[in-house]
Amino acid sequence: MKNFITFVMMLMIFTFMALPALADGVRDANAAYNELLSAFNGKYPDEYAGAYLGTSDKKLCVLLTERYADTAAKLGAAQDKMLSYVSAAYTNSIIFKTAKYSYNELLAARDTASASLRDKGYALSSAGINDQMNVAEIGVTPSDYAAAADFVKSDSSLKALPLSIVSAERMSTAGNESPGTMPQTGDNSNTILRLAFLLLSGGALAGTVVFARKRKRT
Repeated sequence: MKNFITFVMMLMIFTFMALPALADGVRDANAAYNELLSAFNGKYPDEYAGAYLGTSDKKLCVLLTERYADTAAKLGAAQDKMLSYVSAAYTNSIIFKTAKYSYNELLAARDTASASLRDKGYALSSAGINDQMNVAEIGVTPSDYAAAADFVKSDSSLKALPLSIVSAERMSTAGNESPGTMPQTGDNSNTILRLAFLLLSGGALAGTVVFARKRKRT
């Protein structure tokens, strides 16, 4: 019992130490992303290939188009350009990677594929950008999915585009961005506090059960 209580106490200490830092990281990454989009105002630089929130480090990963960052000088210039759109307080929350297609190319691929599939009579459920995969992601209703996927593979103009055809029931609520790939905006502090409460409650409940069983045996 003593060892278990020690474990629960260590878990509580770790939770209270780690979760505030995690919340701060997510909040800063969200703020950096919002500032970036606000600066773009719907007109994306050709150097920009998308952005998403890292699952482990909780940093904003900004993707740079490969051909605009294929040398050290061009890479540095592209990074400086992206950082110029973001407040200095959030620059440490940003990391950079390269991707093949620019965001503008992905948007064009999305629009071209959506129009072609609709013209063929396929029912679409979503049309967005999967930033992390660097593709335009087209959701097709399950009943039409197989035929639509085959059509894309056989069409010479579509199969060359950066596309991902998925089976999906409903529309995405994330606008041009695909669910789960982009940073979630808003204050995450309440979510973090709920997570901490659940962890602590779980530990307390487990301790109560163990104590009750030991008392019953006694």
